[in-house]
Amino acid sequence: SQADADSDGATRMLAVALGSNSGTSGMLLQGIFRKASHGFSAGAPLYVSTTAGAFTTTAPSGSGDYVRVVGYVIDSNTIYFSPGTAWVEVS
Repeated sequence: SQADADSDGATRMLAVALGSNSGTSGMLLQGIFRKASHGFSAGAPLYVSTTAGAFTTTAPSGSGDYVRVVGYVIDSNTIYFSPGTAWVEVS
């Protein structure tokens, strides 16, 4: 299932699907992957988004949201995925 900052799924082990079928293409637990024209600024930290399966450069701030850094933007087409082990629940 896709993680989002509105549920405790954001606190669990995370991965990025490598292709349209993760069962055959595999999952990335940590590393660099290409996401063409993702729209994020280079160097920005990425967080689990409140939209399921998405990243955001704005830390979630709603009550009950989970804030967790999951990587950094390398350039306009590349992301370094490295989910931190620490997270905070907004109260």
